[in-house]
Amino acid sequence: MLAKTVESFYRPTPARRELLALWSLVECEQISQQELGRQIGVSSAMAHNYVQALVDHGYVMTSGETNRSMRYLVTATGRIRLATLMREYASEIARMYSIAKTEVEKRLHQLWKEGIQAVVVFGAAETGELIYSAVKSTPMRIVGWVDNDVAKHQQRFGDLTVCPPDTIESCRPDAVLIASSGQTDDIHRQLRHLSKKGIAVVTL
Repeated sequence: MLAKTVESFYRPTPARRELLALWSLVECEQISQQELGRQIGVSSAMAHNYVQALVDHGYVMTSGETNRSMRYLVTATGRIRLATLMREYASEIARMYSIAKTEVEKRLHQLWKEGIQAVVVFGAAETGELIYSAVKSTPMRIVGWVDNDVAKHQQRFGDLTVCPPDTIESCRPDAVLIASSGQTDDIHRQLRHLSKKGIAVVTL
């Protein structure tokens, strides 16, 4: 389902690259085509073509004779175009977030039906924030939040404070829900001792 909603800005499309090119030129008027290509994900030759298209549309003006002296000025029309692309980009992100939240809600309802009523969430990052938002639409309770990153300890998720993983058992959860986007296998190995104590370890 999610794959079908990946649209203009999540694929390497002209719309996405136009947005990145305009944004890069606003941020830095004097940028090499090699660096511009790196930022928008194309070769320097393709970056030249994108810049030329922006010039042809009146979005960008150039000055300077050589690559070293070349400067790019995003025109008023170009800034309007950038603002339009940013609104479309934000709208697409909102749609993606809504779909992702719905999918997480479905997963949480499934875990609830399997007997998991209270969870400790492992991972204080973007996926964790999504779970925190989605759980409000389910009967499940988050009774703790943990992370291996010491720098995240004492951060707040609602009325919960992020703690180290050795506090999991004190929360008396039915399961630990892994919200980390990476190192899932390592976290499973780290927590495998909990299964002997009746605490499941599950993922989204």
